[in-house]
Amino acid sequence: MSLEQTCRKLMIQGVVLAGVLGLARGYLPDVNIFTNYRTEVYNGIPSEIDTTPFVRIGDNYYYIEPVNKVNWFQAAGACRMMNAHLASIEDKAEMEALIKYMKAKGFKNNDYFWISGNDLGTEGAFYWLSNGRPMTYAPWNGPKQMPDNYGGNENCVHMFSTREMINDANCKIQMLYVCEATEPKTFKFTYIKW
Repeated sequence: MSLEQTCRKLMIQGVVLAGVLGLARGYLPDVNIFTNYRTEVYNGIPSEIDTTPFVRIGDNYYYIEPVNKVNWFQAAGACRMMNAHLASIEDKAEMEALIKYMKAKGFKNNDYFWISGNDLGTEGAFYWLSNGRPMTYAPWNGPKQMPDNYGGNENCVHMFSTREMINDANCKIQMLYVCEATEPKTFKFTYIKW
């Protein structure tokens, strides 16, 4: 089937996810490549589109691994295999929304989840792996000074499922993890009768 035939078939459905067509990430054409069609590009995903296994929580799309515990590096790899990345929790509202969702899903106090924060490059300088930015929002756990780099080898960050806090831990410990999808784009073809 040609690209044009494929697009025509998908146009019947009204809304097409960019990933379905296999377009290069971040590229959507500025010009209409088909005569008699208008292309509209939107941020986000219309509510009628199924985003499984990702769920919308607040303004973002997450996959929360409920069963398989892995180390931080394996968690980062698992997220990349889903064309996502370990979550970067950049403000209080995002953290509150995630915790509220996890509580509603029945996660327990002792459920810990890898997120993308780490200081693997320079001890004490925490950055988000997913976007390379410094961790400016960092609600560290505990009454003593955190992060504490306990044992001299805690370089990866995890969150708690029922508390709005994060902690540094040994990257080799096995935990659940939270993946965050990059902001999706959708586009819609509309047939225009000349």
